[in-house]
Amino acid sequence: MITVAGVAVATFLVVSVLAAFETTANRRDMMSRCHYRSRKQLMTGAEKHCFQLLNDIFGQKFYVIPDVQLSALLSHKVGRQNREAAYSFIDQKTVNFVFCNKETLRPVCAIKLDDGKRSKSLGSDPKDMEKFFKSARLPFVRITDPKNLDRQTIIEEFSRVIYETSLSADKPKTKVKSFKAASAND
Repeated sequence: MITVAGVAVATFLVVSVLAAFETTANRRDMMSRCHYRSRKQLMTGAEKHCFQLLNDIFGQKFYVIPDVQLSALLSHKVGRQNREAAYSFIDQKTVNFVFCNKETLRPVCAIKLDDGKRSKSLGSDPKDMEKFFKSARLPFVRITDPKNLDRQTIIEEFSRVIYETSLSADKPKTKVKSFKAASAND
């Protein structure tokens, strides 16, 4: 009986290895048959309009980096929380733009264009993202109606959000090192 079980396990392992090898070979073959073409534009529509405005207004002081994953901006390793759960809320989620200080490359602010469409993925909603960034004390700007964005609206919204973030950074709730939000002199 033990011999039969051993032969069955050995046969299963051999079949599994052969199947894995076959799958890898098929994927490599498929990969060699796939072809690509570069896109004509990295951004279009409202995202392109917003990027151009942001660069025009803030480009002298900050790098404006498009399409950044939350996991590159926010660390989920805080205190004794469930790190796996915390990571799952930010994994595979992005913001449209991040401002980075040109000298230090420190993230200064994150921007999400809110077109009103809601994702079913928990944490993808810009209102959820606001909570994540508030927790990290990193200014987060949610831009509604990005198609009709103008210079004055951007300046007002950024001033409000950075001011509010600087107030919350002055009152640390945990023993996490606090910092003041970016100012015009940063």
